[in-house]
Amino acid sequence: MKYFSLARRVPETAGVEPRVLAGLYRAIAWLPLVRGVHRRFLRAVLALDAGGAGRLALDVGTGPGYVPVELARRRPGLRVVGLDLAAHMAAQAAGRGARAALDGRALWPQADGHRLPFADASFDLVVSSFALHHWRNPLGVFDEIARVLAPGGRYVLADVCREPNLFQRLFAYASIPVVSLAFGSYLGYGGYYESMRAGYTRAEAQDLLRASALPPGRVGLDSTGFVPILTIASGPAPARGKEQENLNEAA
Repeated sequence: MKYFSLARRVPETAGVEPRVLAGLYRAIAWLPLVRGVHRRFLRAVLALDAGGAGRLALDVGTGPGYVPVELARRRPGLRVVGLDLAAHMAAQAAGRGARAALDGRALWPQADGHRLPFADASFDLVVSSFALHHWRNPLGVFDEIARVLAPGGRYVLADVCREPNLFQRLFAYASIPVVSLAFGSYLGYGGYYESMRAGYTRAEAQDLLRASALPPGRVGLDSTGFVPILTIASGPAPARGKEQENLNEAA
């Protein structure tokens, strides 16, 4: 039961070679749980209505590029930049973007979120999904996001939250042996809990947000699924109707 000790944050230490990690992402992309998590994040982003014609969006830590590709597909006037530190991830995202035929509306640079290679006030929208717990200096990344965000721009960040409810703890405990057998220890006993322990609580996220240069925002917890999701977003809570936008084709 040691894996359920989440009282204090423990930085993630499981080292996975980027090429292997890129393969793992491809292997689990079809899972309903993974697809559902991406849909929920896309709903939160689209509810901000930040994708008007001619606008530019940045995804920090894009991984295989699911989020920017889906945003560009649903907002024909939106141009997207999906940035990742790992070359294999950036290449996988570029391949996904090419298959989506986005007509030159996407770029896939390899770069570090701690040092974003963009001019001040470049983006109308900045998003990041499930990268926060990997950042060695999250406050530094928050400040970089604030720097490249245009006046009036929006941001939406999501990550695992170190506040699972009892159902989620029991689900994880029961499913981890199966996941370990199917996909290896990184996504099983080691990886799941390393990621969970490296996540932030709502209070910790509030402290980060207040200490950063980001415009005022809100911190929330979506705990209705199998994975507790922490969200950090600018602006007021989205209208309920817009959250229900049809995203059945996402990811």
